[in-house]
Amino acid sequence: MEEYAQSRISIIVPVYNTEAYLPACIESLQHQTHGALELIFVDDGSTDQSAAILDAYAKADPRIRVIRQKNSGVSAARNAGIDAATGNFIGFVDSDDRVEPRYCEALLDAFRKHPEIGVSICNRFIHGHPNGRTTGGTAYANRVLSPEEALRAAASIGKSFEGYLWNKLFRASLFSRMQDGKPQFRLDPTVAICEDLLLCAELFASGQRAYYTDEPLYHYSYRESGALRTFDEKRMSEFAARARIEAIAAAFDAQALHLLELSHVKSALNTLYVAKVQKNKPLQRDMRRRIDARLPSLLRLSDLPKWERAKLLIRRAMPVLSMRAFLRAGA
Repeated sequence: MEEYAQSRISIIVPVYNTEAYLPACIESLQHQTHGALELIFVDDGSTDQSAAILDAYAKADPRIRVIRQKNSGVSAARNAGIDAATGNFIGFVDSDDRVEPRYCEALLDAFRKHPEIGVSICNRFIHGHPNGRTTGGTAYANRVLSPEEALRAAASIGKSFEGYLWNKLFRASLFSRMQDGKPQFRLDPTVAICEDLLLCAELFASGQRAYYTDEPLYHYSYRESGALRTFDEKRMSEFAARARIEAIAAAFDAQALHLLELSHVKSALNTLYVAKVQKNKPLQRDMRRRIDARLPSLLRLSDLPKWERAKLLIRRAMPVLSMRAFLRAGA
């Protein structure tokens, strides 16, 4: 127990223009019950008062380190934090969220109880979700998961811990592994969406076991991004990442592959709706191609509920009308 009580945890927080939320985030980390902390804040070229806020807190707390870089995206910011981390364990927190006082202690305790794991995971509180969700799913909770089960849980939207980085603690030694002369596990800076799920898929497929506690210790604030109204070309990196994740799963676990294909189709349906509204025909063709390549095999799955099959078919046939109806119904 003493070994783990003194283990240093490096928490990496990418920061970009979150001055309204940053003090609450910092203070929630300062008040952790686990004392051996290194708090690394990576300012990704903020143009608001975030930099000044970080400087003020760092001046008063020697555990806080501030790294500054030109705006390069959340993946590059997290990678910079990983490279600078000196802890035995590495975790991630988003700068517009906050954590419970036991967040670090509880995640670390899973490693003490289950030394065979490489990843410790917690449930989360959800604030402001349009469908009224207040916590994450609890499937696969409170036991050691095989690498295959961990990948399935990461792929299970709304049912388990999903593929985020911010509700997980990793052994730092994983990020020291080298392959072909470079670190084996880092985030891909070219991926703007699903970058965290891609990294999780790579880690679990390498054989890492995980433990998921259903105790919610992370406060995630749902913030509307406008993704269902506009299309940013950066969003195309999501679909490239999803294809890579599916390729990992195809060689690793068929059940995880089906879950990933389902989330790929749902994301493509959302984007098809935007493309129809914007009359973007090339994008419509691309999304239909992605949907039609995966939908037939999904519809043949015996464990896919009938209402889920019907919803997919309706959304494929009537992307605009069905989306507006589902949004109104909160489905």
